[in-house]
Amino acid sequence: MTSKVSLICATPEHREQVVRQFASLPGAEITVHVGGARTLLSVLQKDQPDVLLLDLPEPDDTDFELIDAATQRVTGVLVLMVSNDASMATLKRAMRAGVRDVLSGPLSAETLMVALDYLRDARANTSRFGETMGEVHAFIPAKGGCGATFLATNLGYVLAKSSRRVLLIDLNLYFGDAATYLTDRKAPANVVDLARQARRLDSALLGASVLKVRENLSVVVAPELPYQLEEVTADSVAALIALARTEYDFVLLDVGRAMDPATVKALDVADRITLVVEQSLPALKNARRMVQVFDGLGYGREKVRVVLNSFAKSNLIRPEDVEKATGLPVARQIPSSDAAVRTAINQGDPLPRLTPKDPVAKALVQWAKELSPVTVKSERSWFATWAGGL
Repeated sequence: MTSKVSLICATPEHREQVVRQFASLPGAEITVHVGGARTLLSVLQKDQPDVLLLDLPEPDDTDFELIDAATQRVTGVLVLMVSNDASMATLKRAMRAGVRDVLSGPLSAETLMVALDYLRDARANTSRFGETMGEVHAFIPAKGGCGATFLATNLGYVLAKSSRRVLLIDLNLYFGDAATYLTDRKAPANVVDLARQARRLDSALLGASVLKVRENLSVVVAPELPYQLEEVTADSVAALIALARTEYDFVLLDVGRAMDPATVKALDVADRITLVVEQSLPALKNARRMVQVFDGLGYGREKVRVVLNSFAKSNLIRPEDVEKATGLPVARQIPSSDAAVRTAINQGDPLPRLTPKDPVAKALVQWAKELSPVTVKSERSWFATWAGGL
């Protein structure tokens, strides 16, 4: 398949260099222009390319406004910016304007090959997942501290280890921290950034926005500060989840307890809601209220699963008490292993990776096998391996 590629060079001299470099490239039809952000809209409309490389050595606010206007008028084109400034701040600003990625300048043959790789990946993803629909699981705590985020992140890790593609979306918009349970790396974008671009949302934009934690495991992070949350509407959340389930085998939603329209929409579209409860009277009271809310929203009882986390037989509150309070069976008990769980959270590393023989790790592996019946490989960290030899 021939790919239509448009290049916008900053100067005529650069255009001549590019034309000499790219005189012939198998599988690509290349058109080269001179201009900048002001030229973008006309080139998109005239060339109708598959991918466009925009050479902007020093982009400014006006450039981003022009890019934003152009990409809203002409959608479906993979726009990449080539710049001397490839910082995280510039990347975020560019992505909000509809650019998929910022590549380090100058524009060269290597840059063009990266652009074609982007295009091939986007087409491959569309081909692979276009006819499949991944499962969407929402995790919600009965009260703060019940461990819903820990279970969502660590279950996601185990599912990814079984060769399933997993995306975790942190919808706990007020100080959500799901990514810190898995890594200390920074994300290129967050859920607010994606919500603002709901009309442009496609597999390439999603792929460029997620934090890739490990092979097969990615996260759409919550914003660092609770600003511009009005952008996260019910429609934008629905669009994000709808796209995600065509790209991933499992989409795990870490939602807060605030029943705002975005949260309710996430729960609406989820295939299953996991209500995480602990053995405490406040958790039981809240769990009862949550189930009543779910009933009021018209969710069938088969959609909601109650998981009793940090279960201890010595606790006065028994699983039967949880079932009586919620009117639902306890679908799963995750054993108590406070020290190991705290260590995993404090290290920002999944528990099944740090201590795969821990009872909680084994329970998560069993859970993953029931959701996706394949062999789950164990993995030990270098620290655990070294310590085990002492």
